[in-house]
Amino acid sequence: MTDSHDSPPNAPDATPGGWREIYHGGSPEAEEAHFRDLADVVVGVQRTNKRNSGARISRRTFHAKIVVGVDNAELAFRPDLPADLWAGDFTAGARLPAVVRLSNASGTVRPDGSPDLRGAALKLTLPGGGEHDLLATSYPVSHARDATQFVEIARIGTGPKPLLLPRMLAKLGPSETARVLRNLRQANRPSPGLALESYWSRGAVLWGDTGPVRFRLSPLSPLDGPVPASPPPPDSADGLQTDFATRVSDSSVRFALHIQKYVSERLTPIEDGAVEWKESDSPWLAVATLTIPAQNTLDVKGRATRDHVDTLAFNPWHAPAEFRPLGNLNRARRTVYAASAREWHAR
Repeated sequence: MTDSHDSPPNAPDATPGGWREIYHGGSPEAEEAHFRDLADVVVGVQRTNKRNSGARISRRTFHAKIVVGVDNAELAFRPDLPADLWAGDFTAGARLPAVVRLSNASGTVRPDGSPDLRGAALKLTLPGGGEHDLLATSYPVSHARDATQFVEIARIGTGPKPLLLPRMLAKLGPSETARVLRNLRQANRPSPGLALESYWSRGAVLWGDTGPVRFRLSPLSPLDGPVPASPPPPDSADGLQTDFATRVSDSSVRFALHIQKYVSERLTPIEDGAVEWKESDSPWLAVATLTIPAQNTLDVKGRATRDHVDTLAFNPWHAPAEFRPLGNLNRARRTVYAASAREWHAR
């Protein structure tokens, strides 16, 4: 069974829902060639991170440090899920086994108390034997509008710190540099705990006949009450790991999965990853609950599971065709993630 859409998309100019994708260079083929060039740059960033950190092996270009890795989670869809939100195996009452990786977003391993983005990656097992990955990050939008800008900023970030601002100004100009730096300052912060974070897809994905959506995982208390107020961020090297282990030691950790529907290119753009889809324009719709059952994540078995999860490749293109990623940033991930994974697994 083929469950993933592994070739460059060949979407029509406009769909019945009024949305479309716009390709860099004017065609999927031209865009794919550009993405291969970007992939070479990303591999260079990986190698620079390895050299600068003194690490003996290559790590993921981003999200290098795993904090939580479990293989016994479950994504359960609402039994009353409206039929217009059904897509593929995402139907009312469906329950799908899930592997979960929670991580710090930096491409180098740093103390958990460091300001950073955090990431959530799910690998769902589908009834037919395929898999479906969902990736999300702890800020609603990307600092980059498209893949070219994302890779350029990553490349600048690996260079000498005194040159970061001049190089960014030269490449992006004053207004875009100010926006990017403002986004990064707001997004990169100490975390109160990964069980208390919300995680956004940022870019859009197709959701069957529903059309383009963005999704979000947001924390739920074990008994459906309000989530407790955030404590001070853990400040030890592995404080987030210890905090999560304490929370999940005697009760489940749960997240609600919500989606937002595409409205229009002006209000909910597909190609610009730096624009937030506002709730006032497209309300969040609850579709499922992710449950990580109570367990010991720090004993021998728990650590072995985490280490195994850390060997897995998570990619939004590991998905059935009716859930293919949309937009320039997401389309680039198909090529760039594959190149990065080859470099990482060649360690």
